[in-house]
Amino acid sequence: MMIGGGNTAARAEREIRARFAEDDALERGVDWAREVLSRAGADPGRRPLRSVRVLRREDPRLSLVAARYLVDAAAGRPPRRGARRLNPHLE
Repeated sequence: MMIGGGNTAARAEREIRARFAEDDALERGVDWAREVLSRAGADPGRRPLRSVRVLRREDPRLSLVAARYLVDAAAGRPPRRGARRLNPHLE
């Protein structure tokens, strides 16, 4: 069980909104992630773990949950609301 429980997608969205602090924060966050991943030559669809590392290296304040959310969004995968995953890297 995760410490703090709750919905990881909602937690990631709150963090991203706080990080980019504007009405279109999620879109800006995903755009930022795509730009960073593109510059690094990382493919979020094929190499999600590497992509998470790239984003967290670019911004060390980014949590694992928020980085994974951004990688999924950059790869075109919708967030899984309400679903609790034990280990998101196994999917």
